[in-house]
Amino acid sequence: MSVIVRNPTIAAFDFDGTLTRGESFFRFLFFVTPWWRFLFCLLRSLPVLLMFLLRLTDNESAKVKVLGIFLGGRPRQLLEREAERFAELRIPATLRPEAVAKLRGHQKQGHVCVLVSATLALYLRPWARDMGFDEVLATELEVDARGRFTGRLATPNCYGPEKAARLRQRFGCERVKAAYGDSAGDTEMLAMAEDAYYRPWQ
Repeated sequence: MSVIVRNPTIAAFDFDGTLTRGESFFRFLFFVTPWWRFLFCLLRSLPVLLMFLLRLTDNESAKVKVLGIFLGGRPRQLLEREAERFAELRIPATLRPEAVAKLRGHQKQGHVCVLVSATLALYLRPWARDMGFDEVLATELEVDARGRFTGRLATPNCYGPEKAARLRQRFGCERVKAAYGDSAGDTEMLAMAEDAYYRPWQ
């Protein structure tokens, strides 16, 4: 990641659905889980997923329960290696060319490009590093004293108001130059932008 200058010109990008086509969360879980175990974990996750679809539980609570089922107890080092492979082998095929072109345009202008996403920093960070992002503000996973994921979050889910809060905390700003998003979870971040782009490539 680059050194952040004082009072930078910031371009903030959501990930799933904005830079990519579709969601990455379950793609990643499938990538790091044998198919038979994935099916078993998915069946265990169905009640909470149904509750989320019916709006009987919130985004963060549902995510924590699903992460606990899929990743709880798994070694950090192993999953970090798999996350690197996922970032290299799977994410590129899902990228929107128009979105990548816009990212490159901001980078050429010397803007500080920030990836702001509710999905997992575990695999976003290596991908963002290779794409030249200056900062990643995403959802971090908790690791226990044995170096294993607990299935809980180490930071609040980076969704909705949390996206704007992270930008303010990291950069000390109330406004950013540009923001790109595709869902209700990006509303507060888009509201910070001088130039706000909602679903610009859809």
